[in-house]
Amino acid sequence: MNAGRSRARRVLDAVGRPGTEFPWQLVLENTIVGVSYMQDRRFLWANARMAEIFGYQAGELDGEPVRRLYATQEDYEDVGRLMSAATHDGFVTHERAMACKDGSLIWCRISGRLLQRGDIHSPSVWVVQDLSDKKRAEDALRRMNQRLEQTVERRTTNLRRSNEALHAQVEHGRALQAAVAASREKYRTLFRHMPLGVLVVDAAGGISEINRTLQSYLGATTRVRMDELLHDESRTLTSDGRTVSLAALVREHAAAAGPRRVERFEFRWVRPGGRPREIAAIGAPLVASGQGAVFTFADVTEQHRRREQEHEQQAALAHASRLSLMGQMASALAHELGQPLNASLSYVTGLRHRLEVELANRPELLAALDKATDHLEQAGQIIRNVRGFVSRQQPDFEVVELPALLEQTLALLDFPVRASGVRIDVHADAADGVPLAVRVNRVEMQQVMVNLLVNAIEAMQQTPAPQRRIVVRIHREPRGMVGVEVSDSGPGVSPELVSTIFEPYVTTKRTGLGMGLMISRTIVESHGGALRHVRQRGGGATFRFSLPAWSAS
Repeated sequence: MNAGRSRARRVLDAVGRPGTEFPWQLVLENTIVGVSYMQDRRFLWANARMAEIFGYQAGELDGEPVRRLYATQEDYEDVGRLMSAATHDGFVTHERAMACKDGSLIWCRISGRLLQRGDIHSPSVWVVQDLSDKKRAEDALRRMNQRLEQTVERRTTNLRRSNEALHAQVEHGRALQAAVAASREKYRTLFRHMPLGVLVVDAAGGISEINRTLQSYLGATTRVRMDELLHDESRTLTSDGRTVSLAALVREHAAAAGPRRVERFEFRWVRPGGRPREIAAIGAPLVASGQGAVFTFADVTEQHRRREQEHEQQAALAHASRLSLMGQMASALAHELGQPLNASLSYVTGLRHRLEVELANRPELLAALDKATDHLEQAGQIIRNVRGFVSRQQPDFEVVELPALLEQTLALLDFPVRASGVRIDVHADAADGVPLAVRVNRVEMQQVMVNLLVNAIEAMQQTPAPQRRIVVRIHREPRGMVGVEVSDSGPGVSPELVSTIFEPYVTTKRTGLGMGLMISRTIVESHGGALRHVRQRGGGATFRFSLPAWSAS
């Protein structure tokens, strides 16, 4: 570890040292973003990627005015005003539709920096990113990599021929060396001032170059501090949940890139004293030079935030749609079922009172009447909850133990369970003795459990009796949730119904309405949880819902 840090410190100290040899041109020609060197809004030089983005050939933009890339004169003048207003910090970034050579428009992010702040006529460095969708970006990267390989091979051949000519023409060689030195300085300047973070890895996996933008971006205040950040294993969280140092992550992807593959990956970076940031990185091999790979880094935190907001909005819209549909049906059901249920409850209650004396010696019959009464009272409570839902009344919430609530639910289903010959196994895993408690509306949550259990029982009607089994698991889940899983040994959900089973009127039953799963999902979501179908191997169906765990603290 200490040896690696010492090597990185020597590399960082070498940045800017006169005489340091580094293939600046190769790095910038192989970077997968468009890079240009401009003055007075005219291209002095543009890399092959810059030309490619807008449909030009490599070198075709050199010497051309930048106006030809803007869709309108208004856009061109607007960016000019931005540059004039930003001379104090020398940096401008904007997004807009740009014009390609064939007249088509593409949306781009454009970032530029004046090399001399305060002087609008000084040379400037510009970076262009194509904001097309991911598939197009991946296809473009593959095509670009192929073209880069061909370009590097051609330039390697040209360099070999130039070297042969140098031996024959000494005086001409001296002039050529001077030109190469000037070119290297130009690429060194471009590398240092690029608005994107750039890191170069050598063939052995060591970090050989880091531009100033990346140092600032990662939160480094000194070169020693940068070395510490690179090897700090607590600041980099990968997409698969691993915590590694940035140096190790870069070496890993540099090895995976190989000679002909572009590596794209994302990770979370924690700046010193700052909030975590989502980082997108792209690594491309330096094929011809054999010096490893070049990585470009961009902050995509805002894109992640917008994506999460979109997902939340879509989920909210879907939930609202289900609520609207439930409201329509609930109003009719509450009206149609309320009166006969109340009447049935009254008849059963009266019948029990009249038969108490006659059935004094038949407690099993009285128990059956008690269970019928319990079912009718449960149905009545459901109807009242439905009415409350339609009128937007808040249901009564209480803290309940899920295993106890499940036991009560199974008692209600005692007769259909025994009649179907189904065996039900319950597993409640309370970690470290922590209760599996949630704060819910008891009746609504029983309704969810009853629906899932009844669906499982009915799904096994064609299953041989000895094989009819339901397994219910209650367990702790990450992020403070409690999960309930109901699995059966039936035929499972057919593939054509998997994507629609939570939609209204979708059912495999001859007499079913297809509303049970939709209502159950809506109830669970109203409690801050989620209900989903889980694919399982070997047949059968599994439905799992999770609820926020209740804590007395």
